[in-house]
Amino acid sequence: MAPTKGRSLDHIGFEVKHLDAFAKKLEALGISFDVAPRQVPDSKTRVAFLTDPWGTYIEVTENLAPGPE
Repeated sequence: MAPTKGRSLDHIGFEVKHLDAFAKKLEALGISFDVAPRQVPDSKTRVAFLTDPWGTYIEVTENLAPGPE
């Protein structure tokens, strides 16, 4: 299987709660991020990116999806 980065389907994304805590759990399991968790300027959204062992580029976000009103 070829990596996804740069292809028509570039990556998949998942919304999580508490991105920093989630990232620490993954790093404790030996999973490293291509782009560490960071704040998106002028928003409440945090984002990080990693690549799985098969080359799938994965976006992990917090506060990207609108929350309940």
